[in-house]
Amino acid sequence: MASKKVTVYHQSPLAVRLYNYILIFLQKIRFLSHIIDVNSLIAESEKHYKHGHLANSIYKQGLQHFVNNINSNNLNPATRNFLKGEIKRTLTNRLKIAEFINKNPGVTDTDLNDPIFILGMPRSGTTALHAMFACIEGCRVLKLWELHYPTAFHEGEKAIIRAKNKSRYYAFLQNFSKPEQKYIHPVDAELPDECFRLLFNSFTSLAMSSAVGLDSYEDWILQCDMAPSYKEYKQQLQILYRSLPDKQLILKAPEHLWHLDTLFETFPTARVIWTHRDPFKAIVSYASMISMFRRTAYANCDFKNIGPYLIKIFERGLKKAILFRKKINREEQFVDVYCNEINRMPIPTMEKICNRFSIEINKQDKVTLQGWLGSERKDLPGVHVYDSDRYGISANQVRDTFQFYNDEVSILS
Repeated sequence: MASKKVTVYHQSPLAVRLYNYILIFLQKIRFLSHIIDVNSLIAESEKHYKHGHLANSIYKQGLQHFVNNINSNNLNPATRNFLKGEIKRTLTNRLKIAEFINKNPGVTDTDLNDPIFILGMPRSGTTALHAMFACIEGCRVLKLWELHYPTAFHEGEKAIIRAKNKSRYYAFLQNFSKPEQKYIHPVDAELPDECFRLLFNSFTSLAMSSAVGLDSYEDWILQCDMAPSYKEYKQQLQILYRSLPDKQLILKAPEHLWHLDTLFETFPTARVIWTHRDPFKAIVSYASMISMFRRTAYANCDFKNIGPYLIKIFERGLKKAILFRKKINREEQFVDVYCNEINRMPIPTMEKICNRFSIEINKQDKVTLQGWLGSERKDLPGVHVYDSDRYGISANQVRDTFQFYNDEVSILS
């Protein structure tokens, strides 16, 4: 499997394109509408739950910006339908979370045991590191189905089964519309996944905007007060943590990099694993990855626009995070790891992190880790190949733009 090379195709699978043509025809004869109505979605979700939304002054603004950007962009109808489904799931989640907290107010006092956050540039080894932590018995990672339905554990076995089945269907759609994904960033109901999905329950997720090019929505997120969203994010973690308490909670989402200040305001005792990679390699790899989403979302997608966008957004996130880290000066709460270390020396790298944060790795954990490392994974390093010119990325421009980061990383190492 390691010898296989996968690159992102410029077009979606034929079946996906045909499906979009059918939906476009149905829209033309007015059988379907391409406009998403925010008010009707909220009204529909509120029919079934009596406690109302969580008290977040930001989420309605986020929802409005998200929907306005969807409605103003020339998205394919299949993508619009998918996003509409995500909005419905999110609104239902908000209502269920509020209902749970109203019935169990003590949940917000749950101690999360100094959670550990894996962050860094996308495509810098965060996914592999997260998967390795899933092999350690004393650690608690969150799987896709839990993140999609954070109250399911407390609703009974039927709710858990339903959450897993719906998440399997979500994963099927992802893999069907983007066949390359399983070689680049696998998605499965039972795999550890990124906790940005909890931030999206407040309609404030950069991952959602970058995937489908919702620029005005993203600009709004980057200038809004994220404190209410992180408050809700913490409440969701407290609900999820109750299902398997007394373990070390390990979260992973590169986009925490852009909100490191708010993360520490919300979790003052948090520990951070910051992954590092050559910005040029990380940006080109991520450009290739999100090109899968963009080519699925739009009938015509100019891949050369992706690179300049990522250079700008990565620069903004890294500068803000580095400045904040220097300001708080709490180096005992940080550990830096490098993508090549994760790939070449996975177990020593894990031991370094765990020693730093007092996490026990026993003999069985090492056996489990070795089993995962030796498994026939489709997303092994070197499988995903990409071309910087295709995405409008200049090595010289990246080197000059990120000299500040390269200098900082050399200091850390």
